[in-house]
Amino acid sequence: MTEINDQLLEQFFQPAKNVELEDNGFTERVIKQLPDRALRLSHWWTFFCVILGVVAFFVFRGWEPIMIGLMSLLKTNIGELHPIPFFMTMGVISCLAVIELVQKLERSQI
Repeated sequence: MTEINDQLLEQFFQPAKNVELEDNGFTERVIKQLPDRALRLSHWWTFFCVILGVVAFFVFRGWEPIMIGLMSLLKTNIGELHPIPFFMTMGVISCLAVIELVQKLERSQI
């Protein structure tokens, strides 16, 4: 039923598809400005968040838990590590990587 509706709508709007309204280039100027502004805002927001993250890392001494974890891992015999959390973690990371890759491929095709 939706395919028939889509076809009817396409047939209805087909004559108006090639009609251009005279607006002295207003629509074109607006369209050209929108993506640039949004992209610039996105870049500034990303920059702000990265700076905030770096500052928070140093203010809250984020290197300490990392160093403690690394030292603990180096002191532990590899045979003492339980394999289930390791494989669960690797599975989650792999799934997130695949999802991110698929999303990037979808964005590049659009």
